[in-house]
Amino acid sequence: MATRKTRDFPGLAINHGAPLFTASKEPFKELLTPLIAAGKVKKFEGRVVDIDASHFRAEDRILDGVTYTSSPDMNSMCEALVEGIDTRFGTQVTGIAKEGKEWVLSGKDQQELGRFEWCVVTSHTVGHKRWEQVFGYAPPLQTLAETQPALKTIVDPLQEVSSDPIMVAMMAFSRQDAAAILALEFDVAHLTNHPILSRIVRHESGSYVSLCFHSTPQFAQKYEHVYGSTSAAAKLAADKWASEDNKKKEEQVLAELLEAATAACTKLNCLLPPPVFGPILHRWGSAFTYSAEAATVDESLGFAVCGDFAGQTSVKIYSGVEAAAVSGLDLASKILSLSRARM
Repeated sequence: MATRKTRDFPGLAINHGAPLFTASKEPFKELLTPLIAAGKVKKFEGRVVDIDASHFRAEDRILDGVTYTSSPDMNSMCEALVEGIDTRFGTQVTGIAKEGKEWVLSGKDQQELGRFEWCVVTSHTVGHKRWEQVFGYAPPLQTLAETQPALKTIVDPLQEVSSDPIMVAMMAFSRQDAAAILALEFDVAHLTNHPILSRIVRHESGSYVSLCFHSTPQFAQKYEHVYGSTSAAAKLAADKWASEDNKKKEEQVLAELLEAATAACTKLNCLLPPPVFGPILHRWGSAFTYSAEAATVDESLGFAVCGDFAGQTSVKIYSGVEAAAVSGLDLASKILSLSRARM
């Protein structure tokens, strides 16, 4: 669930990750109930279609379960879940160590970020080889397992987690110039038989209308070492991705995506007006993640791993939010039970 915002354009919000999600399991439905009542989550009322790029005719896609979206943007649900909690977004954890009964997290330059009774990791990338590709040093959990061998049974399976990455080109238009975009007969289009594009996503926010063009996994894998310069990964590892060579590669990838996007929109009788924001490139490296491993916990060390990948054995595009939530709820229940047992 990812939304791009900028202070330069108040009211602009571009959902460049999952545009909607399904709910079929009772624990997740219960979690959504107060969020729906608060207006942070609502039923998805848009149209989702499949388009064969050989003829560009749209056919309605049948989705499993009830479909929802976060309101007013996809970040809103996440913000509501952590309301009242001390959060440290934008802080990169580069070190994890065990000192007595406490977990000590450290950031760049080895400064201490905090001490905790439990350490819960919600992303497989902290223990995956992809971390080193992005940031240039060994994954923190792999380093940790060398000093805490008992964690190997939890950390090692993270290396086997699979994901289908995608590249995303995003841009926003003034609503007054976006009549052709608003006339498109879908909110989300899944493209088949297209060499570059896999999805087109439209989103409205305030006086803006945005479009996101998702690449195929094959296109993203072709440019495995290219990251958008405005992405979180690039900002956290600026030294690694700020070179002129990387900027040129980014421009090349974005140009290819935009050429394909413009041609596809033309086929759909939509001539794109000049954007007021973008186009910018984002690499969604862990899109549609899956693994045979379920959420795992080490009671003696106070360490656990959960996430959207836990227990999923194949890519199901709109079930990732529910998978992440259910994994987290199951793990929270285990930790609370263990804490009560100790009292």
